Amino acid sequence: MTLKKIFNADDFGISRGVNAAIVKAHREGILNSASLMINQKYASEAVKLAKELPTLELGLHVNLTNELPAAPADKIPLLVDANGKLKRGFVALFLLSFLNPKRLRRQVEIEMRAQIAKYLATGLPLQHLDSHRHVHIIPVIFKVMRKLQKEFEVPRIRVMNENMFNTLKYNSNKSWLFDGALIKYILLRVLCWWNGYLSDVYFYTLLYTCKISRDQFKGVKIPDGYKAVEIMIHPGMPQVDRQYPEDIWDDNILSPWRSTELETLMDKKVKEGIS
Repeated sequence: MTLKKIFNADDFGISRGVNAAIVKAHREGILNSASLMINQKYASEAVKLAKELPTLELGLHVNLTNELPAAPADKIPLLVDANGKLKRGFVALFLLSFLNPKRLRRQVEIEMRAQIAKYLATGLPLQHLDSHRHVHIIPVIFKVMRKLQKEFEVPRIRVMNENMFNTLKYNSNKSWLFDGALIKYILLRVLCWWNGYLSDVYFYTLLYTCKISRDQFKGVKIPDGYKAVEIMIHPGMPQVDRQYPEDIWDDNILSPWRSTELETLMDKKVKEGIS
């Protein structure tokens, strides 16, 4: 069986530069999937662009951490600040999952349902679910996503099942030792084990999140037993986004690595380097 290779761009809709990079990487490169942030300023632009790209697989990048929610703020007070904006990052949501699990689960479901409804209203196919900052891996939140996945018959949820030792067999880059990637890897792998959900799609490049280049695709062999591999990548055009500083709430959007990841997706040999 031929291994399906999913090159998925996160953050579709977060900015003009990211939207432009995703379109370019799909039309001219190897990008074949994207995750839409439906509650972002440039989501409507992303929807319009997506409808012009019928071969681009699309899913929802659930966002529980930043900017305006899709649900009314008064329905999710645990998640928003006094201005009605989503305020809690991964660590805060993780702690709340122990301190106030029932209330968190209830409000997460309200917001997640609202985002799914807003996505489906666009008429675009909903082919997968994942999340900004990987918050869906938090067990209380994961249960909500699994429930809605079944209800809306979404084919796939992103799972961090990467084998670190397999990855390091093909990568000499040690940046993961110094940039916090190892801690992230351990935490997410433990939470995925806790969730007990097995996927036949292998996740690759967690150790190099937001720092992916051609070097990560040199004769990589995916472990046996998987029908597909997902590479999460964050292409962008910082040169475009610098023209709209008022729209930038995350400095990562302006990172030069966004350009590097776009360049990686433009190289068609990259796809051949993983099997």
